[in-house]
Amino acid sequence: MAQPKIAKPLPHDDYIERSLLGAIFAEHAQASELLGILQPEDFLNPRNRNIFTQMRELCDAGKPPGLLNIYDRLAASKSLEAAGDIAYLSSLVDGVHKGSDVLTGARSLRRMATFRRVIHLSERVQKLAFEQAGSAEQLLDGAIEQLSELAQELESIEDDGTTYFDAGTEKLAELRQGARLKIYTDVDRLDQWTAGFREGEVVVLTAETGTGKSLAAEQIRARACRDGFRALFCSGEMSAAHLAGRGLAPAANVAPFKMRRDDLLTDEEFTSLVEAAAHQCKRCRILDGELELGRIRRVARKMRAHGGLDLVILDYDELIDAPGGNEFEQQKNIARFSKSLAVELKCVVILISQLRKTLSGEEAAKPTLQRLYGSGAKQKHASFIILVDRPYVRELEGDEKEAQLWLLKSRDGRTGKIKTMFNVKKLRFDDAQYAEGARSGEFGE
Repeated sequence: MAQPKIAKPLPHDDYIERSLLGAIFAEHAQASELLGILQPEDFLNPRNRNIFTQMRELCDAGKPPGLLNIYDRLAASKSLEAAGDIAYLSSLVDGVHKGSDVLTGARSLRRMATFRRVIHLSERVQKLAFEQAGSAEQLLDGAIEQLSELAQELESIEDDGTTYFDAGTEKLAELRQGARLKIYTDVDRLDQWTAGFREGEVVVLTAETGTGKSLAAEQIRARACRDGFRALFCSGEMSAAHLAGRGLAPAANVAPFKMRRDDLLTDEEFTSLVEAAAHQCKRCRILDGELELGRIRRVARKMRAHGGLDLVILDYDELIDAPGGNEFEQQKNIARFSKSLAVELKCVVILISQLRKTLSGEEAAKPTLQRLYGSGAKQKHASFIILVDRPYVRELEGDEKEAQLWLLKSRDGRTGKIKTMFNVKKLRFDDAQYAEGARSGEFGE
């Protein structure tokens, strides 16, 4: 017996619905604009739609749509249970950042509502076409008219850009107050050149296999954690326990190889590991196992709403399931996803990527952007592209501590080579004596 087909869910995003209601409750600076832009039908979740309807009615009556006022109205109309109890209403305010731009979310919600209306309109047109009701001309004219109305409504809420005056004022405020988010690498010279990674930026971190891409990313995560920022490390290669173990060994002064040779651990070393584990961060998180874009976005949004999120590390692109007819389309979609996530959540996204193998005539010791694996979307969306190089790994000879970082792209600054030292005991990249030689832009676009 054939199984019945499951209808596809209608476009919606409960997280955005809750966030916008919470912004209104929290008296966000753009709350009045939200109430002007949004309509009750933009909310697919019935209780969210009910809450917003009460908000609009309170505003029409000249009363503030605060939490207590909404609660009183819902209780008086005996619809409190249908709209969620006081605990649900209070939870809407959790994680609201009053300085964030919520109009982007409002436009997204309107677009999803428009898609739903297009779906319903298409179903009605299809039904009438099957029934051959009226003339074909009338059917088409009516459908075109309604689609045109939907398009005009959508155009009315689209972002029309920012004036140079407003943008300049915003930049001056940032310069005076300092950027909210600055993520550093813990390599002084590189941090001087980049001045820290900022919200909305994508950083591509690339290297040969086994050079230490994940170690460098974890070093950045640990520095961000010490600076009070919260990170999500998405690992498609290592389990959460394996990744955490890499950090425990140096913290406990235990030789890294013993994390796989537990039979060689002394009681004193295990005690040191226990003490180190007790001091591990309880705010930063690891997402391991099968990674796909939807799962990453859901977890990142949840962290953003409950406690905040400043840094997302994707390790690495080839191990993330993404839509696309071939590998290059998938790589393109991952790069676009990284930028979209950074902008939406106002965080930094570090995308770890492989290097393609050198071709005839190419010099591995002097890398270029063309060696970055995948499509040009990574170059397009990245604010910074950093290549980690260890000759010992690349040539299988020499000093295993010798290392260098190539800043191949910097949207606002210089590019070039930075000498570092790979600390084999601490599994990190440390500063080394800097040798001048690379000119600004030498290895840029």
